[in-house]
Amino acid sequence: MPWLEALVTTRCGGSSQGPYAELNLGLSTGDEPGTVESNRALLRRVLGLGDHSWHRMHQVHGDRIVPAGAEAEPEADGQWTQEPGRVLVVGVADCVPVFLWDARGRRLALVHAGWRGTALGVVGRAVESLRQAGAHAADLWMSMGPSIGPCCYEVGPDVADRFPNAAVRRDTARPHLDLRQANRLVAQAAGVGAECILGDPPCTACGSANFFSHRRLGPRTGRMWAAAWIRDDAT
Repeated sequence: MPWLEALVTTRCGGSSQGPYAELNLGLSTGDEPGTVESNRALLRRVLGLGDHSWHRMHQVHGDRIVPAGAEAEPEADGQWTQEPGRVLVVGVADCVPVFLWDARGRRLALVHAGWRGTALGVVGRAVESLRQAGAHAADLWMSMGPSIGPCCYEVGPDVADRFPNAAVRRDTARPHLDLRQANRLVAQAAGVGAECILGDPPCTACGSANFFSHRRLGPRTGRMWAAAWIRDDAT
């Protein structure tokens, strides 16, 4: 869309060292705070968004969605906005970053969907928030960023049993969860058309040379950022 900008960073190009190399944007796993802030400043500078307000969350693997700017770093797993100049941010390292936008009304939401949030229907909550703001389901589109794929996401039966069979592979010794498919199903149940759900993102675990992956690399690894914003010059 000409009014919408969105991206997911890779792990390449920053200043972090060791297991956090290179462009770690997260503070929660032990990297040097000054280095992380340098990486964040680099991202803002490269994108030319130093004068925008950046809206991060304290992600808790729940289903709470908030309007961007309503709280400072809220405990939530999704934000939405219809105001230019607000950059929505989600930190990921296997969980699914989900972009939702209202093609007619110029509204967008960005969601953090791990297995717990997906099981709670966090994407459906984001759809509901956009609809309460005036969006119509027929105008909503969705895309997902790099995240762990069903090829690598082995889970226990207790987790697998929380999801429909269409989102679980059981042709291996232990179940494998397809988080992308699970979120597609949640979005469709909330009214997003199947034809409006775009893309098949790469697996972060398979691609751990380019992406941070908690499952592949362990807890001492970095975080990528998904970001989305409405352009100031959108017409």
